[in-house]
Amino acid sequence: MKAGTFFVRVWRVLSIVGFLFALFSSYISYPDNVVVRFDELNHPLQTINRETIFYIAIAIFLINNTLLNLIGRLFLKVPTDQIPVPNQHVWATRRPELNVVFKEWFSLLMSAINTILGLGLLVLSFLNRSDRPIRAVEYAWLLPLSTFILIAVIAWLPIRLFRKPSEDE
Repeated sequence: MKAGTFFVRVWRVLSIVGFLFALFSSYISYPDNVVVRFDELNHPLQTINRETIFYIAIAIFLINNTLLNLIGRLFLKVPTDQIPVPNQHVWATRRPELNVVFKEWFSLLMSAINTILGLGLLVLSFLNRSDRPIRAVEYAWLLPLSTFILIAVIAWLPIRLFRKPSEDE
């Protein structure tokens, strides 16, 4: 097994476990009405019932994993000549390796969304603790980190496809 494939599989499992941990630990720590919007003085502007957040998070998780897994499996049925990849002539003779590349990418995308969703739930939990004041350092890292994760995962596919398959062996 290649190191990249191992990383993808480990991240997928850890993202699912991490999401479930974040989901249940944040649900336990949420008050009945979770504040989701604050004004400049950190006063609550909008609240949502904690059960609603719980079920929305589960719905996003299920739709993400089901839909991307389905798309990944349907990709395997697309004829090679209809896939717009660089180095088409090289990849045309190595369809099994091309399938692995796309399957890993869909798995990376699922893992990224699971990770970002879990981190979002934890930040929401931090913001709704009554025992601590709200500080920007507790949540300001979420947007840059989420952006970095998504850009890295989206950029991984073209970078991987521009490399020739024989470079990995």
